[in-house]
Formats: sequence, structure tokens, C-alpha cells
Amino acid sequence: MGEKVAVFITAFNEGAVIGDILGQINEGFDVYVIDDGSTDRTAEIAKEAGARVVSHPINLGQGLAVITMFKIAVAIDYDFIVHIDGDGQHDPKDIPKFLEKMKETGADIVAGSRLLGSNYEGAPLSRRMLLSPLTWVLNKLTGYNISDSMCGFRAFRGEVLKKITPILDEMVETEYLASEMWIRFARAGLTATEVPINLSARKHGSSYKGHALARYGLGIIRTIFRAKLDTYKARDPK
Repeated sequence: MGEKVAVFITAFNEGAVIGDILGQINEGFDVYVIDDGSTDRTAEIAKEAGARVVSHPINLGQGLAVITMFKIAVAIDYDFIVHIDGDGQHDPKDIPKFLEKMKETGADIVAGSRLLGSNYEGAPLSRRMLLSPLTWVLNKLTGYNISDSMCGFRAFRGEVLKKITPILDEMVETEYLASEMWIRFARAGLTATEVPINLSARKHGSSYKGHALARYGLGIIRTIFRAKLDTYKARDPK
């Protein structure tokens, strides 16, 4: 019996690009779109393209869309789960690289790295300036050794997610979930590695996380602080 692989795309008002993304995903994978309360035709177009669509009734934030992904993956018991942001910047043809790396290394998480691959020149200033130092902080706090902690292209080992279901229930960050995820998953003992990916310019719209340097940096720092505090409380309930 073959391995069960699910590809999840989280999307909010990505009707202009979602069909193209889905058309590039290889057959043989179960494909889901987590529609985070879109007001355009994202869900309709995804269904027409053959994806399984799970819609939030309102926009809850990308973080909660990813948590929905985790819970579906655990419930259906997939061997491998791949997450792609729905903005069209990631190349679905890179999916096999994540699966191969996971099988080769035995890692629980494989993160995509724009820094090892390529990033486009028009990337928001906030990300170009803060991505590396914030990733350094997370590496120091978690023991991981990755170069791009915020990339939305990742793969996870399903059996491991199933074992940490209580941790998934504790995750609440609506916008900067990556920071919380790395801290909580490191605390649970999950291993991680990375693969280089190429990032394209957005074909439509702009980032909902904003381009403001202070907002981006402070949002991630706040998330790191809260998640780290929560893990300390879990270690010492007194």
C-alpha cells in the first residue's frame, strides 16, 4: 500500500491564482484548500479544480488556517503533509523535494528556505531586514539550525503530528504562527531540516501580514515571547 500524502493550501481571497496553483500539483496527492473566509471565488474555483475545500465562515488569520490543516491531517492519518501558501509564490513542482528530503533524513519537519534558494528582489523590506536575525533568535531558543523560519512552504511527518495533538490544541497565534510552531515543536522534540526553494513575485494582491517593519518584527517577537512563556508554564505548572 502506497504512502498517503496530502497537500494543503491555505488561502484568503486568492481566486486569481488558486486555479493555477492547483493545476501544477502532481496527481497522486490528496489536495485540500483551507479557505480562510474568502469573499471572492477562491473556494468555488478550488472545488472546480478538484480540491477538497474546507472553509472558515469568516477570516480567522493564516495561523488558524494552518491549525485547521494540522487537525484535518491528524484526523485522516496521512503519512506526509505538505503546506503551501496560497499566494502563488511557491512552485508546486518543488513538492517532491520535500518528501525526498524527509525520507532521506528521517526529519519530522522539512522547511523551505528562500535564503538557500532564491528570493525575489521585491520582497518586503521588513522580511529582507528581519528574516535572518529573527531566525537566528529562534534557532538559539529551539536548537534548530535552519535559515528561513518564516517560509510558508513546509512538509510534516503525519505520525509525529498525531503524537502531539495536545500541542496543536494549544497553538492559538492567528498571524505569525511559524514562530509559535517552532518553539512548541522543538519543546516536543520534533526534528527539522530544510531544502532550498525559489520564490516568485506575487501575481496578485499583497501580503496580509503587511510590509511595515515595526509591525512585522514586533508581531513575531510578541509571538516568540508568548509561546516561550507558555512552554515554561507547561514545564512548571506551579
